[in-house]
Amino acid sequence: MAQPKKTLSPPGTDLIRRELRELERILREQSRSEVRLLMEVADHILESGGKRFRPAVLLLSAKLCGYSGPRAVAYAAAVEYAHTSTLLHDDVVDEALTRRGRPSANGIWGNQASVLVGDYLLFRAFYLLIENEDPRIMKLVNSVATQMAEGEAFQLTRKRNVKLSEAEYFRIITDKTAKLISISCRIGAILGRATAKREHALGEYGFHLGLAFQLKDDALDYAGDERAWGKKVGQDFSEGKMTLPLIWAFRNSSAADRKKLARLLAKPKRKAGDFKTALAFILRHGGLDYALAKARSHAGRAKAQLQVFPDSPPKQALLDLADFVVARSV
Repeated sequence: MAQPKKTLSPPGTDLIRRELRELERILREQSRSEVRLLMEVADHILESGGKRFRPAVLLLSAKLCGYSGPRAVAYAAAVEYAHTSTLLHDDVVDEALTRRGRPSANGIWGNQASVLVGDYLLFRAFYLLIENEDPRIMKLVNSVATQMAEGEAFQLTRKRNVKLSEAEYFRIITDKTAKLISISCRIGAILGRATAKREHALGEYGFHLGLAFQLKDDALDYAGDERAWGKKVGQDFSEGKMTLPLIWAFRNSSAADRKKLARLLAKPKRKAGDFKTALAFILRHGGLDYALAKARSHAGRAKAQLQVFPDSPPKQALLDLADFVVARSV
């Protein structure tokens, strides 16, 4: 497997550079199979330019709590496999043809191969969990894997639903994004034998960091620079997903504007002109500003959780990471 496409490195990368190299080795080694198709699809998704964000927060959290042993990298690989499996499944559900600026696996090999490889990577994740034999961590990951599936299913039932509430939106991004980032931080605390207070604080840090991360992603889907971001803007809109910029704008618009938007979302397929109309609607009603303000608020709440830890390079990296999440353009 080739090395992942280079992306803007998040803060703290210099503190975990050795662990990240070992992570790539494990991801490559554990995805090997006698079935060539499995390896081809796994290599394609694993080298597609992801930031390894969840492994990074796990490794930094472990260092913050005084642990630098090999189990952190193994658990980081399990978390990345679990996350990657959801990307493969999500692209099938969304009928997406691109992922991180490249053709999606289902676009190349078809839906059946993508689903099977997604399952394969999830099973590899659980193999790594079992191999490292920590019942608490296994229980955490199993619980979050269930919630991620529930979040995806709930979102599917709300596609093209212009009446999706803000509370329902936050339920979706909590299950699909925030919970996995939260338990990544808690795994680091467990490995470092942190106190219950500090483990809880790290879990809350990851939870709010995850919300900020997804809120920024959803804003970038309307206002991102495609060349820098590596994704096509408007993907959520084209898939009929109601995210916070659109939810806020819809809630704060006139009845006539709401009717127009409902007609746009009801169309089986939306054109580039439809996206421009939706973007103008969002900008006119402050949807992007509102979503970004929420992202900054959750980043601030994440940083506040770290007050229970003494100053250290890992703590500063995690503080900087919260700022990075909302300031990034990729």
